[in-house]
Amino acid sequence: MFNPGRVWTVVLLSFCFTDGSWGAFPAYTAIDCTTPTPFDYGSADEGHSSTLENIKTPAGESIALESPSCPVCLSFLDLSHSPGDEFATVNTKKALNAEALSEYNGYLNYTVACKDSGVRNNRTVKLNDLNDNAPEFEEDVYRVQVSEFLPVESLVVQVKAIDADVSPDFNAVTYNINPPSDTFIVTSHGSVVLKKQLNYAVTSFYSFTVTAMDMGGLSGATTVEVNVTGEVDTRDVVKISINKPSDVVMNHVYDTEIALERGLELLVMIRDVGCDIYCDAVVSFIARQSDSGSIVPPEDVKSDLRYNKHKVRMELQGVFGSDTAFWVVDDGQSSGSNRALSIGLGVGLPLAAIVLIGICMVMRGRSQGSGYECF
Repeated sequence: MFNPGRVWTVVLLSFCFTDGSWGAFPAYTAIDCTTPTPFDYGSADEGHSSTLENIKTPAGESIALESPSCPVCLSFLDLSHSPGDEFATVNTKKALNAEALSEYNGYLNYTVACKDSGVRNNRTVKLNDLNDNAPEFEEDVYRVQVSEFLPVESLVVQVKAIDADVSPDFNAVTYNINPPSDTFIVTSHGSVVLKKQLNYAVTSFYSFTVTAMDMGGLSGATTVEVNVTGEVDTRDVVKISINKPSDVVMNHVYDTEIALERGLELLVMIRDVGCDIYCDAVVSFIARQSDSGSIVPPEDVKSDLRYNKHKVRMELQGVFGSDTAFWVVDDGQSSGSNRALSIGLGVGLPLAAIVLIGICMVMRGRSQGSGYECF
C-alpha cells in the first residue's frame, strides 16, 4: 500500500546523508541539535528566489536563523518553523544578489541555531556573479574649461564609470569617444587627453560622448563639454604674407600650421587669416616652445623665419605648390599702404574681393621699404 511518509523518508535520506555539499535548490538536510551539522551549498547563480533548504529538526526543538558575521545576509532569508514542527524551511525574501554581498566576496552565510541546546549549524552559499549591471558614470555631464595653450598630451578631464558587478570578468570597463575625435582621446583609465593643439579662433567649444563598455557588451555613456579660452596678447602675434589668395589659405589652416611647425620646429597656432593690398593672404600666428608650451617672442620667431627660410618655404610649397613664397610682415612699417584687411577664420571672401584678386595679380612688386621681407 502506498505510504507518502515512506517516500519522504527515502528522499530525505538520499539527499541528507552526503558529504555536506549541494549543487541545487532546495537542499534537504537534517540537524539533531546535539552536534553541529555544517552544510555547504556549493555555488549558485545570483537571482535565485525560492526555497533554499528543507530541514528535518528534532521534535520540540526551537530554531532560529542567525548571521552575526553577515548581517545583510539575513535580509535575503526567512525561516518557516514553529516549535513542535518536524520540518523547517529556509526561503528567500528576495532574489539573491552577488553585488549586495560583495563585502563578503559573494558568499551568503547563515546559521540554523538550536535555541535550547545552543548548537549552531552553519550554512554557506557561493553566489555566481552574472553580468547584470551596465557601467554607470559618476556624472551625467563633465564640464571643463581649458586654455587653448594647453600642451598636447595634457589631461583635459578625468571621467569614471563604475560597473556594480562583482566579478572582474564583468566589471572591467573600456572607454571610447564616440564618434572618434581628432582632438581628444580617452585612455583605458578614463583620462581624456588632448591629442591636437586647440585653437580658440577655430573652435571655442567641444561636446562629445564618452562610453564605457564592460566585457559582456553592456555600456553607459556620459557627455564631455570643453570650453576653450583664448586670451592672446597681440604683441605675441607674428604675421607672414603668402602669395596665395586668403580663401585658399583659410581652407588649409591646419596644413599651414603643420608646415610652419615643421619649418620652425615650434608649435604654431594660427589666429587669423587676412589679405593685404596685393591680395595675398596675411597669416597671423603665435609660436610656442614644443617642450614647455611657453610663447616665443615675435622677434625670435622672425629670426627663426629668416634663418629657416628655405625649410619653411619648402614646407609651404608642399601645401600650396612649388611657386609658393612668403614674406615676413613688419607691422611697424606696414601701417600705411600695406594695411591688412582682416577676414577672420571661417568667413569666405566677398565676390568683390575675388574680382580684386585678379586685378591685383599684376601688382606683384615688392619694395624694401614696403614693410615686407621676401623669401
